[in-house]
Amino acid sequence: MSEWYVLVEKNDGGIDDDWVLTDKVHVEGGREQALARAEELSLSYREGLWNAEEYGHLVFRTSETSWLLELTRELWSSDWDEPRTLTRYARLTVAELVTSKEPPPAPRPASKKGVLRRALGRD
Repeated sequence: MSEWYVLVEKNDGGIDDDWVLTDKVHVEGGREQALARAEELSLSYREGLWNAEEYGHLVFRTSETSWLLELTRELWSSDWDEPRTLTRYARLTVAELVTSKEPPPAPRPASKKGVLRRALGRD
């Protein structure tokens, strides 16, 4: 039986504009259940946002299996003449796990024979 996930990528709208995979939501069931879960998440996903209840959102369905969320919050500081808008983005994608392989254990490093060991004649 195949495994289905909703993959969550985030972009903070910063200078780098890097998308980072931040969550893999495992969904019990098949493709239809994963699509339903992704649609549900698209309407409520606010993970990692400070004061999440203060964000507005736009939800775009970009394909049958993908959504783009634009999350915005207006800020006003006494140092500013006008409010500023903070924008964050998230992508939700329904995906089937095709294969997986655990990484091999890391090899133990060779012991370092330091100055103290040599001085004590334990070389």
